[in-house]
Amino acid sequence: MRDTIAQSQPSGRSYVVALDLEDDVLERLVAFFSKERIAAAKFYGIGGFRRATLAYYDMEAKRYLPIEVDEQVEVVSLIGNVALYRGEPRVHAHCAVGHRDGRMTGGHLLSAIVRPTLELVVEELAAELHRTDRPEIGIPLLDF
Repeated sequence: MRDTIAQSQPSGRSYVVALDLEDDVLERLVAFFSKERIAAAKFYGIGGFRRATLAYYDMEAKRYLPIEVDEQVEVVSLIGNVALYRGEPRVHAHCAVGHRDGRMTGGHLLSAIVRPTLELVVEELAAELHRTDRPEIGIPLLDF
């Protein structure tokens, strides 16, 4: 059984991050985490997307099955974390979006373009978080 608890210390810095119209969400987040030298954090946010690709992880196939969202939607909830993977910040996020007619779509965030804004609260964690490849699962997971 693997250890599932990271050593914890008091939290680090907190940020409010606002992404602008047409920003690529994951690209901008990785750039922000790199610039601020944040190796471990949690974040949450709301806003809107012009389009997005969410996904469902198929354990048998060991791959993400894309869910294309090709219309403007409200970001009802975006939550995630960042940990180091091969020395670089790696974002893991899940998202729920609301359509014009009230339908909801949710899943793992593979990509998204902002429209009109995305407002995030980022809380740096003092614990060291790293992701390690897990071939039996097919994706890198947190490794303590």
